[in-house]
Amino acid sequence: MRARSIAAALPSGSARKPVLLLALGTFALGTDAFVISGVLPRVGADLGVSLSVAGLLITVFSGVYAVGAPVIAVLTGNMCRRRALLIAMSVFVLANVVAAIAPNYAIMVVARVVAALGAAMYTPAASAVAAQLAAPQERGRALAVVLGGLTLATALGVPLGTLVGQAADWRTTFVFVAVLGLIALVGLARSLEAMPSTGVASLRQRIVVAGTRGVPSSLLATALSICGVFVIYTYLAWFAGLTAGITGSLLTVVYLIFGICAVISNLVAGVLIDRMAPAKVAVISMAGLMVAFLALSALARLGTPGVVAAVVLCVIVAVWSLLGWMFNPAQQQRLLGVAGPHGPVVLSLNASALYLGQAIAGVIGGVLLTSGPSVLPIAAVGCEVLAVGAMLISARRTARPVVPAAEPAATPA
Repeated sequence: MRARSIAAALPSGSARKPVLLLALGTFALGTDAFVISGVLPRVGADLGVSLSVAGLLITVFSGVYAVGAPVIAVLTGNMCRRRALLIAMSVFVLANVVAAIAPNYAIMVVARVVAALGAAMYTPAASAVAAQLAAPQERGRALAVVLGGLTLATALGVPLGTLVGQAADWRTTFVFVAVLGLIALVGLARSLEAMPSTGVASLRQRIVVAGTRGVPSSLLATALSICGVFVIYTYLAWFAGLTAGITGSLLTVVYLIFGICAVISNLVAGVLIDRMAPAKVAVISMAGLMVAFLALSALARLGTPGVVAAVVLCVIVAVWSLLGWMFNPAQQQRLLGVAGPHGPVVLSLNASALYLGQAIAGVIGGVLLTSGPSVLPIAAVGCEVLAVGAMLISARRTARPVVPAAEPAATPA
């Protein structure tokens, strides 16, 4: 029964194999974006930089992705989709090979910039190809599978990458990611035929949609909420070691708990969104994050590294992930309601806001590291409070949503 249900979730016919390969590509990208958190202390020590400076590697990746995704989408809008995918994944694989052999921090930064550019080019192209490959009645399924690779990366890719990096060497983690990308690249090169582009929204169209009433404050809420999450997640390996004594391969357990709960949270969010207003689900998520972050701060202040502290930390991480990962599905649903026919464009803007929040988080967390582990969760709470404020402003402004009528409907992202 389980095998049948999984098969039913996939598109049928000739689209199935390439869609799975596209999902493998997003799995590799998602793993690459987040896995460095689990090996960050080792990366910093090996490259001769402080933990806060090493954390900027996440800031660089996320910042380049946030800015690069919409720009690259426009610049490559008329390129054959197959060609765009293969170029993007080739760049991504090469960047991770360079990261694996980087002799110093400067080369590592360059590798992360190039990897982010590859990822920023790949994800929109993969979504477009999945929609073209699948039959009209299966397009939603195909897109869910491809974008599900990012969620699965959090649940499985990051813990595996962390285990590899802790058991062997952090450089092996990037070899692991490069191999995943290479498998996807070879598979896509063999299974995809030339596919013309269906076009993308121009920068002008994106700017117009970004100015829709309620959208700017919604995007600000996304950036702030994700910033709060990543202020701690970026330095989670460091935090777990100091507060609970969890180091080495045991870190895999923490990331595995976080990832599995993220998948569960996404499923729960879908059910809740069908039963209550998406804005309410988003606010519940952020309120839950505040409670979890306050608990982390209390653990850092009162706890003594050991078995009890380790168990408590794992429980808090589970609650954090279960509640926190409800935010983005709810926010996406809100934005679709606000943007109307411009939904694909506003969702791409939301993705950029998400990565921008991650980028800012790396800087904030790095500055606060010297203040001790109890301070980071308090900063995260502050981000969530501001995010709730932005959400309330957005809700007021979208009470009577007004969508610009001058732009064409169903503009591709």
